[in-house]
Amino acid sequence: MLKKFVFWGALVACHAVAHADGSPWRGYLALGISAGGDTLAKTQVTDRQTGQTQPVELTAGGGLGSFTLGAEYRFSEVVALRASGSYGREGSTQYQKGTFNSDTQRYEGGYSYDGGLTFTTLASEVTCFFSVTPALRIGLGARQSVGELSGTGTLAALTNTGSYSAAPGTVVELQYLFGKSNRHSEEGEPAWGINLRAVRETFTNKGTEFNADHVGIGLIAYF
Repeated sequence: MLKKFVFWGALVACHAVAHADGSPWRGYLALGISAGGDTLAKTQVTDRQTGQTQPVELTAGGGLGSFTLGAEYRFSEVVALRASGSYGREGSTQYQKGTFNSDTQRYEGGYSYDGGLTFTTLASEVTCFFSVTPALRIGLGARQSVGELSGTGTLAALTNTGSYSAAPGTVVELQYLFGKSNRHSEEGEPAWGINLRAVRETFTNKGTEFNADHVGIGLIAYF
């Protein structure tokens, strides 16, 4: 249900910013990676062709690639409010059943690891930004997330796979925007830049809590 809410909300937000120049609304897009959080799983998979093992370690906030979509309303040259939804993913996608050759008694066809593990998250955020300079901005916000740890093959039966719920978290974000469009965003010109983020949150799975605090860096764009 939350997944539908996040992405329908993002689509509505993008529709709202399809506007004429001079509107206080802007669309927002970001791609990022992060690191941090407790270990959710630390194990290994085996290549059934070679017998070699590959370590697999997932954390609640580390190595997570994310895609974010949202909209921002600018109250003034100094203050703006952004609402966004994001999808994050980390893990092993190397699991393949492969094709077993009865003549060679081996699995063939690319990698044939005997298992795979993936942790995905959906998050919604509301963040208030303050412009320190026309290019430098700092934001403080609230965040709500859900997660899902799923395994395939030999890793499908890990005890902590399944859904992860999270208590409301907090976000601190620093942005630096490039180009002349960072001077007067109400002109509707695209702007791009980089951001640094620190997130504080906790996931719970089957009564066990996992610290999911993490830091991240990303590329951002306003349109």
